[in-house]
Amino acid sequence: MPFGFFDKSSLAPALEARLKAWQALEPPALQLAHYQVRYLVLDLGGQGERQTLAALGVSRGRISGQDAFWLDLATAGAEQWLEWLEFMGKSPLVCHQAPLVGGLLEPLLKQALGLEFKPVWLDLAQLLPELFRDARIQGVRQDAWLRHFELELPQPGDSMAGVLAQARLLQRLLAAAKARGVDNPGALLDLARARRWLHGDA
Repeated sequence: MPFGFFDKSSLAPALEARLKAWQALEPPALQLAHYQVRYLVLDLGGQGERQTLAALGVSRGRISGQDAFWLDLATAGAEQWLEWLEFMGKSPLVCHQAPLVGGLLEPLLKQALGLEFKPVWLDLAQLLPELFRDARIQGVRQDAWLRHFELELPQPGDSMAGVLAQARLLQRLLAAAKARGVDNPGALLDLARARRWLHGDA
């Protein structure tokens, strides 16, 4: 998808009103306990130029197949991106290697809606090694963590299977975090910042 400057006049008034309504939502309450928070797990998939984005909610520590969204990035326009934002709300976003995922989504949302997309990101690649140090898993390969927890590996390119796998990793992460007194999203962010400072993680 080619990138260019966003022409604000190209956004229909109804879509602009919906965008403003989303922007006006309260930011996530990062001090709420995990079981009070809806986390939204993301995964990118697809092959070649056909890339997809899957999202799956984890609320009260549970995965709900009803709380899911799928987007074809090759064809998504302003309407589809607004539907995705409305589905997301202001939930904290969880994925493996957040800088890569955010680096793809941010310019797409900028192009489609003129939006500076700066959500709260939680990165499994940073948090899992910190909460499961005994696993001694090196690098950031997600497959290694799935094997460690004896979870099914998704087929390459299948974003829906990938997001389910990551949601199951998040469930294990939240249980371990609670056991260590890392009780809320804000504490997870602090843990990730401390790891980046100590280890120089991206």
